[in-house]
Amino acid sequence: MKNFLALLLLFPLTLVSQQASFTITHGGKPVTTIVLSPTADSLERKAAYELQRYIKAISGALLPLNNNPSSATGIFIGSASTFYKKQAAPYNWISTPLQFHLFGANSYQTLETVYTFLENQLGCKFLAPEAEFIPKTKSLSVSGSYSYSPPVITRTVHSKLFYEHPEFAAKRRVTTEGFPHFIPEARVHTFHRFLSEKTYFSSHPEYYALVKGKRQPTQLCLSNDTVYQIILDSVAALFNRYPEYTVLSVSQDDNTQYCTCNRCAALDALEETPAASMIRLVNRIAKNFPDKTIETLAYQYTRKAPKTLKPEKNVLVTLCSIECDRSAPISQKSKDFERDLKEWGAL
Repeated sequence: MKNFLALLLLFPLTLVSQQASFTITHGGKPVTTIVLSPTADSLERKAAYELQRYIKAISGALLPLNNNPSSATGIFIGSASTFYKKQAAPYNWISTPLQFHLFGANSYQTLETVYTFLENQLGCKFLAPEAEFIPKTKSLSVSGSYSYSPPVITRTVHSKLFYEHPEFAAKRRVTTEGFPHFIPEARVHTFHRFLSEKTYFSSHPEYYALVKGKRQPTQLCLSNDTVYQIILDSVAALFNRYPEYTVLSVSQDDNTQYCTCNRCAALDALEETPAASMIRLVNRIAKNFPDKTIETLAYQYTRKAPKTLKPEKNVLVTLCSIECDRSAPISQKSKDFERDLKEWGAL
């Protein structure tokens, strides 16, 4: 276990509620146990050990672990809880006089729920990997219930702070990788991966963007049905190769030389943005994989949302703020991006 800087409260932590409370410790002694399912996985066990560790740091009491979910009393973790179900909100706790239940919709969210509980109810603060704020009291009790579904489920910060400190990332509910759940070979800017210039351009220039009257291998012609079929076949092959991954990117390459052929231009003009031909193509792909997520970019020339063309429910739009002025809030110095954010949100 790593050493950490503990900043201690010098007054007792008191949790007050009108409801009947569940007692965890009293006078520095354990009053209950932590209950795990006998089939608990490593993440649920981690959740139990972390709860045990921090309660001891707060109160001095070491709560025993119990592998009997039929116990009449205890703190029930994850799948040991009778309330546990995979359709649950990501973060939940339920208190009764004899039982306290902590669970998420899956094992990892159960671990995150424990950290949320430690913060929101017991007063811990996770400031940095080796700096934590730990309150001190010998008697702990909790009451009430909590259920929360955050508007953003997957939060990623591109920083070594989280990549190199997975335990701290879990405490902040942040991923430990840049593209969680993405197939490694198809994370971003994937057009050239599906139709490489070396393979297709000389024999089929019509697969590529018409730029100033000339076909160029910069982007793809998104209204070409053969292009659609090649991408579809490639996406299917990748999902077959990586069945454990759920997200794949079908997205523009990193330049602004997009197709202006008559068919692409007509759709883009109708929807008042080049994002229209992109969303149309990605929607066609996504309909073939209803249990997967197809990601694409709203980036540079595709940043402006279509007027009416809605992404399919399993299409993930990554709206990129690269042009924003970071010296002030978006609403002050990046009004065009604020508009794009609202318009994509409305779709």
